[in-house]
Amino acid sequence: MRPTLLDCTLRDGGNQNDWRFTREDAATIVAGLDAGRVDVVEVGYRGGSGSADTSTAGEPAQSAAAYLRALPRPAHARFAVMVVPTVCPPEAIDDLVSCGIDIVRIAEYPWNIDGVGEHVRRARGLGLTVGVNLMAASYVDDEDLRRAAALVGELGPDVFYLADSFGALNPDSIAERLTLVREHCDSELGFHGHDNLGLAAANALAALDAGASWIDASLRGMARGAGNLVTERAAALLSSWERFDVDFDLPAVCEAGEYVGREVLPEPMPLGVAEIAAGVNDHHYYYVPHIEQASSEHGLDPWEVGRALGRRRPRGVKAADVGHACDDIVHAGRR
Repeated sequence: MRPTLLDCTLRDGGNQNDWRFTREDAATIVAGLDAGRVDVVEVGYRGGSGSADTSTAGEPAQSAAAYLRALPRPAHARFAVMVVPTVCPPEAIDDLVSCGIDIVRIAEYPWNIDGVGEHVRRARGLGLTVGVNLMAASYVDDEDLRRAAALVGELGPDVFYLADSFGALNPDSIAERLTLVREHCDSELGFHGHDNLGLAAANALAALDAGASWIDASLRGMARGAGNLVTERAAALLSSWERFDVDFDLPAVCEAGEYVGREVLPEPMPLGVAEIAAGVNDHHYYYVPHIEQASSEHGLDPWEVGRALGRRRPRGVKAADVGHACDDIVHAGRR
């Protein structure tokens, strides 16, 4: 088995530093990953992330043509960008091929998954490899997942990803979801995980066992909250296991990680109360400051507020959602 390893440092990692990678940072990361023979380098979003304010963000938050064309051309890796349909219209991807992009991943939440079709068709018409990422995979029940898988299966992208956006899933729940998806979708399968519960590597292996052939990671695990599967560890794990037919240059991959640790990340990725609570309670990490504020104002336990919020499965990140979760607790007499 030869899985495809996709590094998303410049895309998902930007949630940690507001995409403030310099041109030198981007070039060094791309060159290092390419030297390490990582399969795909995702270099940013086209048109914004949809979940974070990008008004002050660096170039990978938008991936304009000038930024993409300034990147060094890889000898081995393919370039990818991610598109969120609610913030990036289909015609905004028309120049990507001329900018050296090979792969477009179209990412949507379950409640908006019906909106990916036009982007998939347009990307395919441009000759791009097309992926669809179903975000917040922990929020879909079996019925909704069947519907999403059938819809995406009809569109026929090259890859269909499940993204554990809140770091809430475990190996069993990932295997169950991917097995169900396979019944309704013939695309290759992928998995994007977060490490809130310390399960990023275990979850990636469970995904591979369940039929996934694409796995995401980022250097030093750089991403929001507790971060992602660490690219250096993913490359080492896959290289050290005979069942996986990979040919990474581990010293080169690790040197790329050293650069990120030395020049980009001010400190290691955190794994404290906030990160663990977001995973256990199954909510977006960007709710953390809202939970802290509302808990203080209402005299409530932030863990309990987080649990109530996760049970609501909110759409987007809005302070009002936390207020509603506080109301749930008060009305249930849980002061």
